Amino acid sequence: MTSGIYAFVLGGALLALVGWAAWTLSGGFTTDRRGPETPFRRGLDALLRGENEEALLAFAETVRIDTDNVDAYIHIGNLLRERGEPARAINVHRELTVRSGLTTAQERTVRESLVLDLIALGRADQAVEEAEDLRELDRKNPNALQVLLRAHEAAGNWERAYEVRSEMARLNGERGNGSLAKYRSAAGESFLRAGKTREAERQFKSALRLDKNHPAALLRLGDICYRRDHRDRAIVFWKWLARMHPGLAHLVLDRLETAYFERGRFSEIPQAYEELLSRNPRDARILIALARMYEKKGDLPEAAATLSRALKIDSDSVEARLLLVNVHRRLGDLSSALDEVEALLRAVPKTERFACASCGATSDEFWTRCPECHAFSQPSTESTPA
Repeated sequence: MTSGIYAFVLGGALLALVGWAAWTLSGGFTTDRRGPETPFRRGLDALLRGENEEALLAFAETVRIDTDNVDAYIHIGNLLRERGEPARAINVHRELTVRSGLTTAQERTVRESLVLDLIALGRADQAVEEAEDLRELDRKNPNALQVLLRAHEAAGNWERAYEVRSEMARLNGERGNGSLAKYRSAAGESFLRAGKTREAERQFKSALRLDKNHPAALLRLGDICYRRDHRDRAIVFWKWLARMHPGLAHLVLDRLETAYFERGRFSEIPQAYEELLSRNPRDARILIALARMYEKKGDLPEAAATLSRALKIDSDSVEARLLLVNVHRRLGDLSSALDEVEALLRAVPKTERFACASCGATSDEFWTRCPECHAFSQPSTESTPA
């Protein structure tokens, strides 16, 4: 009797399992709980794909159908700002501030968007005021702190930006102070542009206390020392930069050569360049600098060999070919000199510029913070037609 009951229960369970599997495979169960397709949903999907123009059209269609869709208006304003129309963006967002019925989250998002609109319009001081008010109203909102940081960055208030970023690091439980060094360095660069060298020096030293290898601080402190005739100290800063950041060694090549020469230490330059090459053997710019030293010393065969190494790495280097033309000429090898001249004529003259990884803006100057979009990103080098 008992075995019959067990068989009955087991059989029933098996039938239920088979039935559930069949129902699932036939589409009876699905994890796709998306509602009907709407313009607003199309806009969100387009945003996720990075298709901003399509998203803008979808949100515009949304508000034509439903004028009470606040979220769609917020997205429209943000997309207009990103498209380079901050004046239209701020009008959209300001109109939302006088609407009734907004949720607390919507009110907060609108005010955050207004801060970004003001920054885009170049009204950084107003952006700071708006961001400070937002922060006071909602001190538990991490986004308010992030927006406040961006406002202070745009206004060049580096002391306050540093304080805000420090608070963010504390709240996020971040370890180490390396991320804060860039704010001290950016402040130093700002003071340098204003001619306030002592203030700049103080900021750069603070940056190095936070991150002893911060590249811009090392470069600028070396420059400050050099201008004060503290050339040996300048050499220390520049060599440390090249040692810790081999990819940036080319920034200090001319600086080192000048400082060594003025200190009567010209004979040490090739050794310094060889040391840099040991850390970054495929840097054609270091090889070219080394070849120039050999040429000045009269070691023309070594200069030619070094330049050939450089051209194997960067065959488009106009500087290397020009120097090689002169070396071949001095060696009396006019045929090789003419070959290099022909190679030069085929090449397009190029100059080096620094490009922002965030917005693509270019500059002749190496910086901590992009002067265009204000992003903190190490600029990459690129070649452009001269």
